[in-house]
Amino acid sequence: MAIPRTFYPYKTVRSGWLSLSAELVGEVEGVERLTHGSISAREATGAFDVEFVIESGSPKALKALGPTASQSDRVSINVVESSIQSRRRVKLAEFPLDGGSKNVLRMRYDPADSRGDIEVQAFLTYTGQENGVLPGTRCAESDRVLVHFDGFQTPPGSGIEINWVDFTQEEQYADVQGELFVLDLLTEPPVLLLNEGLPDLKIILMSGANRGAVARVKESQFALIESQVWNVMITEALSRLADTDNDDEDDISDRLGGWRSHVLRGWAPSLMNDPDAKISDLAERMAAHPDDLILNVLPRQIQLRVGAGHSFSGLANQFTDGLATEETDGA
Repeated sequence: MAIPRTFYPYKTVRSGWLSLSAELVGEVEGVERLTHGSISAREATGAFDVEFVIESGSPKALKALGPTASQSDRVSINVVESSIQSRRRVKLAEFPLDGGSKNVLRMRYDPADSRGDIEVQAFLTYTGQENGVLPGTRCAESDRVLVHFDGFQTPPGSGIEINWVDFTQEEQYADVQGELFVLDLLTEPPVLLLNEGLPDLKIILMSGANRGAVARVKESQFALIESQVWNVMITEALSRLADTDNDDEDDISDRLGGWRSHVLRGWAPSLMNDPDAKISDLAERMAAHPDDLILNVLPRQIQLRVGAGHSFSGLANQFTDGLATEETDGA
């Protein structure tokens, strides 16, 4: 799935000129390449290698940056890895344009050291100052590739608390006794209450299984709960952000306060498709295109983050495999 391209207020190369793809090195148990190009390592049992292939288009497209004696001296390709969960961003490699139109970067990942999603993206950046544009400024970008690791955890940066409560034993939850959870945003920090009274919910969600029927059901419920929690929290935070009238980053954070500030700071890179995006950038986007951000960009990014399609595919495969077995046994 193509991520909406960022628009920059200076000369750039056309969208699609720079591409990034990922391939698994060998067959790895519990790791698979998804149909949209990302890597699922949620069932990985050990370290594995991924080869990232970075390809650039015709050098003629660089003329869009303006006349120059040597384009290869002005720009280079940088591959960046970022993780919102661990709050880190690092440049993995830099390739000169005169090194060819195709470059390969091999990375090793270990599930013991990784959580949540790792995002990898390639950028074409200026190496020197150009007409007021500073070194390191991006003038082309690839789509992102995500490496999904386990799992269902406290939303990064939100400070949210997760507790188990038997809804059947609490009068205040009488109307949701058969539901999965209740999210309370009126406290600081917010609290996610999971229904211990729902048969087998706690057993499944707390299970250590990483394969089989229980693991598939667990993964699908994680995706369902995470999607709804993120949607409510981010939408509430963005709505509050829309009421601010200041473009100073620190002032906006102070006015939002608490979990809203933490959530938007953590999600700004994904929502703006820019690893360096800040809350003030989201404020500008909300002022200009609030409906697009909330109705189009947000649902897409949440699905990518929680791996909704992958969890459905895993559950569907488990169901169809079981159905095929039953039909074979009954034949």
